[in-house]
Amino acid sequence: MIKSLSNQLATSSVKPVQKTGTPRSAAKSIASSFEKMIDAANKDQIKAESMVNDMVAGKNKDIPATMIAMEKADVSLRLLMSVRNKVVAAYEEMMRMQI
Repeated sequence: MIKSLSNQLATSSVKPVQKTGTPRSAAKSIASSFEKMIDAANKDQIKAESMVNDMVAGKNKDIPATMIAMEKADVSLRLLMSVRNKVVAAYEEMMRMQI
């Protein structure tokens, strides 16, 4: 499972933030990365919901694939929330710093 997660992260469209010249361009780059992460998590959630709805309606008989899609959506949402919590914690730490 860990290998599949690391492969998913390696092949995802989210790329590490590159060094930029100005803080404003760095902020845009970080915002762009977060936007991509949110979009990917949203797509996973929509796909899982669609598969569940198809299963309930009798159109989809593939229970394992539906469960995998649900777990993938859950893991991507947890990862997104973990990153958000780390960013908020870093921001709060910076706000506590004295100049």
